[in-house]
Amino acid sequence: MKKYKYLILTIFLLFLNSSFGYYFDYIKVNENIPVKTVTFKINKADNYSYKLSFVHYGNINKDMKINLYLNGNLIYTIDDSNDASPAYKKNVTIDITNYLKDGKNILKVEAVNLIGNENYHPYYVLKDVYINEPQTKTPISFELMVITLLIMSFLTLKNYEN
Repeated sequence: MKKYKYLILTIFLLFLNSSFGYYFDYIKVNENIPVKTVTFKINKADNYSYKLSFVHYGNINKDMKINLYLNGNLIYTIDDSNDASPAYKKNVTIDITNYLKDGKNILKVEAVNLIGNENYHPYYVLKDVYINEPQTKTPISFELMVITLLIMSFLTLKNYEN
């Protein structure tokens, strides 16, 4: 195992380089918790289109709706006409480039008129929520990545010779 430590580190660095996007997983609102917010920071790249993607479902009725806001701007509304039943999960992708700020951002999911009774408890779920990022962006600079890969390759080869 000692022989492979440089190879494992190199693979880890390559994996780190290939990761992209902001993943928020699962956001649920209901009659008891009608608003959820997610705060995140992003370094916007010039000339790139950012997309917010998610799967949504729930059990809302007429006169109920779910609003999605990004930095105070309404970006999407889900209502009874969107066929919001749990059996019908809908994939959505929204271009948020014009609403996304460089730095701190706030994504808000707000339920409107989610009022239930003892037999009916409305809720709504956004699942697999993520914002894509340019794949050319890396956590480390390109030059540093190349230098690191060269050094790791050299150390791995040197280790195999011994």
